[in-house]
Amino acid sequence: MGRLNRGPNGPFSGKAGSVIGSSWRGIYYIKGLQKTITKARSPLQLEQQKRFALAVKFLYQRKNVLDMGFSTINPRGATGYNMAISHFLRYSIKGSYPNYEINYPAVVFTLGNLTLPEDIKMELNGMTLKLKWSTESDNRHAFANDQLCFLIYYPKLNIFQPDIEEISRSLGETELVLNDTALGDIPQVYIYLLKENGKKWSNSLFLGALEVEG
Repeated sequence: MGRLNRGPNGPFSGKAGSVIGSSWRGIYYIKGLQKTITKARSPLQLEQQKRFALAVKFLYQRKNVLDMGFSTINPRGATGYNMAISHFLRYSIKGSYPNYEINYPAVVFTLGNLTLPEDIKMELNGMTLKLKWSTESDNRHAFANDQLCFLIYYPKLNIFQPDIEEISRSLGETELVLNDTALGDIPQVYIYLLKENGKKWSNSLFLGALEVEG
């Protein structure tokens, strides 16, 4: 793969014969066409492919959060999403090929310096999820106007609940109504804190799984 500098006619883009011109993050490249693979994949390649597919299927839906939440870990210009994929592959898959499963308590969406509230309690009443937490903290990485953000995943349909309005840490409690798709499912609940200016955040926290009757 070769790197292109912009000439008087601009960068080359598209296919020309056996080469393709493309760009990534403002850097332009040329590369040869991918060769057709005729050799059967090895067992290790099949395992890696299966694990990667599981990671992408789950994480891509919250790519925007991951790009932010892992953005401080970017060796050689890797995106936050790419680093989140790497973390997921290493820590958040259980089982053996081909029956891999997500280890939900080990999933991480954000890595940051803000301090999460203490004494967080979660309670499900029908379809209403109630959450309470301590508002007292003398930690220099905790602020009253930090915003509490939810990530709620429904395994059966492989979807996340639509973005939920952020809740101020200073409130100490909140409640929200689960999506109707939660009926008969076991939603997985995560939270993280986001500073008001959006430039700082906490580690994400797995609060637990909910069994919704239906």
